This record gives sequence, C-alpha cells and structure tokens, in this order.
Amino acid sequence: MKLGEIARRLEGRLDGDETVAVEWIASLTEAGPKDVSFINDSRYTDQVARTHAAAVIVPRDFNGMTNSALLFVDDVDDALEQLLLIFAAPLDKPESGVHAMACVDPTAQIGREAAVGAGSVIGANVVVGAGSVICPGCVIGRNVQIGDNCYLWPNVVINQDCVLGHNVIIYANSTIGTDGFGYRITEGEHRKIPHIGIVVIEDDVEIGANSCVDRAKFGRTVIGRGTKIDNLVQIAHNVRIGQHCIIVAQTGVAGSSELGNYVIVSGQCGISDHAKIGNNVQIGPQSCVYSGREIKPKAKVMGAPYRPFRTYFRELSLIQKLPEMARQIKQLRKLINKNADTKDHS
Repeated sequence: MKLGEIARRLEGRLDGDETVAVEWIASLTEAGPKDVSFINDSRYTDQVARTHAAAVIVPRDFNGMTNSALLFVDDVDDALEQLLLIFAAPLDKPESGVHAMACVDPTAQIGREAAVGAGSVIGANVVVGAGSVICPGCVIGRNVQIGDNCYLWPNVVINQDCVLGHNVIIYANSTIGTDGFGYRITEGEHRKIPHIGIVVIEDDVEIGANSCVDRAKFGRTVIGRGTKIDNLVQIAHNVRIGQHCIIVAQTGVAGSSELGNYVIVSGQCGISDHAKIGNNVQIGPQSCVYSGREIKPKAKVMGAPYRPFRTYFRELSLIQKLPEMARQIKQLRKLINKNADTKDHS
C-alpha cells in the first residue's frame, strides 16, 4: 500500500513521498525500507533518526530528525491499531456449511453461512448461529447454544448445555463447561461432587488458548460481555465475572468468586474462593486475594497477601534496604558489646 493511501485512511498528515509503497509494520530498530514504523514514547526519539523505515507514525508535536517519511497523527496508538487492521490477514474460515468429515447430529441447527470444519463433532440439539465458525477438531456437546459470528479455533471443547453469546472468540484447545473441582472426604476417600450447572459466555468475549471455564455446581458460571481472557487462565465453578474485564495469563479464579465490571487482573494472580472484587479494581501481577476477602471499587492492590499499591512498593523499598540495615545492625551490636566490655573492666 502506498503511503498516501495510508495517510488518508489514518487521517494523518504525511511529510514525504506519497507514492512510496510499503508492505509491513515493524519496530524502529527492525524496520526496513518497505516497512512502516511508529513512536509513541519520547524516550525512543533518537531511534527515529537511525531507523531504516520507509515511514514513521509520529504524534503531531514530533520535531525529531529522520531520513524517513513522517506521518503525523493525533493518537499514535489508535493509528497503529488501524494500520494493524489494514495489514492483518483475514481469519482462516472453512467453506460455509458442514465439512464431509464432520460429525453433526441430525437434530443440530447450523445457521446461515456458518462453517463446521473437518473432524468436528456437534451433539444433539446444538444451535450454531449465523456466520459462526467451528474450526477443525472442535467438540460441541448436546444442547449447546452458540450465537452469531462466533469463532472457535481448532480443538475447542464446549460441553453440554453451555451458552455462548454473539461474537465470541475462543482460541485453540480451550475447554468450556468442564465439571468444577469439587470433592468431599467420605469414608476416607475423595468423593466427587456432581456439577449440574452451566457456563454462560456473553457477547464479545474472547478466551485465550488453553484456558478453562468450569461449569457451575448448580446455576451458572458467567463471563460478562466484552471481557477478554488471556491464555492459560482457570475460571472455576460458579464464578461471576463482570463486563469488560481483563484477566491475564496464568491467573486462577476459585469457586464462587465475583468480579465487578472493568476489573484488571494481572498475570499469575490467585483469587481464592468466595472473594468479591468491586468495579474498576486493578490487581497487580502475582498477587493473592484470600478466601472471602472483599476489595472495594477502584482499589489498586498488589502482593501476597494483597495490599494497596503504595503500601506494597513502600515495603518493597524497605526490603531492598535490608542488607545494608543488617550490616548497620551488626556494627551497632559490636559497638554496644565493646562499650559493655569497657564498663565491666572499669
């Protein structure tokens, strides 16, 4: 695509040759003469002068030196997102209809322009909405409802009775509706507790690869509209996650916990059972929320156990000073002992 066309699409001002054609997007240090790059942090201004990119997307007030064409925009991050959409390849979509090597129960309903890939298994009374894609190797249990324009990547499993809204994306090898992890000690053995509830995933949710959302013991496990879940996340039975939350990789949310709207949970966090997290809460990485605890709306917490950001980083700064403090304590002990010996001899 030529730089002039990109400038028009991004509604930016181009300082350079609009006839130059570019093929890809790259960082300032990796870009070549057929790439577009960008700068959204003034710390990297010196790299603009050294880049080999054909053009660099810069903020309106940029005044650095460069041999590349400059594309001035109001919001670099927004412009970059639009450019990524321009260059992005479309998702692989099997041909509409049911592949000859798929196994679809005769009672299932496959919507208009939906696609079911080879090796997929669709159970009894399943409903697949219009335009949805079931990639090869997926298994959809009985009575599952899948809305319009969903995209299930290869080997996704949706177990019986679960419900997906519209525009849901679930990445490869994730499982929805596995039994919750519940056992009781009976006569010296771990006896499995039946889980007869379902999972409800609302509209516009994305769930990353190799993640699991467990069905409720009874009732529903709910993932709220617009929530985005990263790879390798475990959501346990009867959890309720609000709208537009972000759950980052390797996080585990234990049974019956509740997250409000716009909650951000960073990577490798552990949220124990029956915790309640208010709207707009931010939880830092590797934090632990203990069983039954409640975090008030808009709080920013971090650590194990969690505490406010300011408290956590103040404690961290003190921990970093411990070696020096230990050295000083040793010196004071020696001084105290020396003075004590002097007094004893006097």
